[in-house]
Amino acid sequence: MEVAVRACNKVLVGGARCSRVGRSPQQHALRSTRSRRGMKQVVMRMERGKSPIRDVAAKVSAAPMPPTPMDDDLITNAVRKTRPALWEDEPTGRAEARLRIDGQWYDCSGWALAHPGGARWVQWFDGRDATGVFYAFHSYGPNGSSLAADRLAKLPKCDPPPAEELRLPKEFEFDANCSFQELRVQLEEQGFFKRSVLKEAWALGQVLAMYAVGTLIAYEHPVLATISLGLGMQQAGWLAHDYMHGRGKWCESMRWFGAVMNGHSEYWWQQKHSLHHAFTNEEEKDHDIMMEPYYYMRDPKESGRPDSPMRKFQHIYGYPLISIMYILWRYLSLKVVIIRKDRKEQALLAINYAWLFLCLPPSVAFGSCVLGGFLVGALVSATHQSEEIVEDGDEPDFVIGQFRSTRDADTVYGPLETWLWGGMDTQLEHHLFPTIPRYNYHKIRPIVKEWAEAHDIDYRISPSTKIISDNFETLKRVASA
Repeated sequence: MEVAVRACNKVLVGGARCSRVGRSPQQHALRSTRSRRGMKQVVMRMERGKSPIRDVAAKVSAAPMPPTPMDDDLITNAVRKTRPALWEDEPTGRAEARLRIDGQWYDCSGWALAHPGGARWVQWFDGRDATGVFYAFHSYGPNGSSLAADRLAKLPKCDPPPAEELRLPKEFEFDANCSFQELRVQLEEQGFFKRSVLKEAWALGQVLAMYAVGTLIAYEHPVLATISLGLGMQQAGWLAHDYMHGRGKWCESMRWFGAVMNGHSEYWWQQKHSLHHAFTNEEEKDHDIMMEPYYYMRDPKESGRPDSPMRKFQHIYGYPLISIMYILWRYLSLKVVIIRKDRKEQALLAINYAWLFLCLPPSVAFGSCVLGGFLVGALVSATHQSEEIVEDGDEPDFVIGQFRSTRDADTVYGPLETWLWGGMDTQLEHHLFPTIPRYNYHKIRPIVKEWAEAHDIDYRISPSTKIISDNFETLKRVASA
């Protein structure tokens, strides 16, 4: 057990020692008696072999031969030949990317270009601790698959960057991250990462039923068909979002869902959405808050980005314009799959467009896309856009960054409104634990809230009506700036 505890000390806090003399990193971060009891549970869990930390502890104690590392140059050259840049800031060449995960530094410089979520955010983590963000997004074992953890073990290890290039967490962020990794283990123990067959079938069945009904009545009852398909497209968007984030065989086998149902490219979504999750509301990184000239979340004099005469009217046209979100996503998806010459995704999108143009009258096809886009855009944007925008260079640690930039919505109109939100009313829980199934977020909300209060972290939640109102006021305030 002593070996396991020493290994866990190294893993949970990234190999560093907490500043308080005479206390282990866990004792420093887990201040309550219950948290210290939880530490014993972690060790026991490690001994039973149920935690990804257990695997690392075993490697530390047994010191086996390391796996054969990936060849950086081969990866870099292969990706450079096959993947063109899709955004102006998408890197096409090798750059330094030295990341610390579980106390070990990895040289991801060559591999970054092959990263499924994109190279940009890997390179932007150069010199930083990526433990929190790695476990949030990636398959590491308890969340359904160990694919990413297996790949990580093969990456070349390296020494820390020079002191002047280190960008490590502040002390209070470090303490919070220590405790947050313990919270994650507790949620794993309680089964919140596991998927329910019945709930998955119910969510999928609802979407397919709305699409089927809308298609069948499209010519005889176009208005009802538009409503049915619009709601179906919104719910299909939430479901595809859950499949994209989810790990394990079921989610991986359903990654095509968004392309076939809504015409949205999986690759495009992964590239865009990974940045939003890793750098939520961070200037110059999160494109979800950099939507000029259509929307301005900050006065151009503050952001330094070009102004537009339309800014003064954004609170007027703002919400109506949101309705084109799905149409814009379709355009961007088509652009990406054409540039990449991705035959598989082209075929998946072709299925959607064949249904859209051959099975529906134009008015229903267009109207349902507009309605679905509005229902998604009006809700998903509200939980971030009125929150703190993090200045470029601030670089908060992952956990603290999510609390600073995200607010939960407390729905006020009952189950129907909660259903419309599709799990995004628990936006903070989703950002902290993206691989947890969305139907479990309401269950972990009180746990996350209690954890935040115990660590003097501001847990933000407001009635859904106030969140929508605050979002409108933000658009209006910046319009008049």
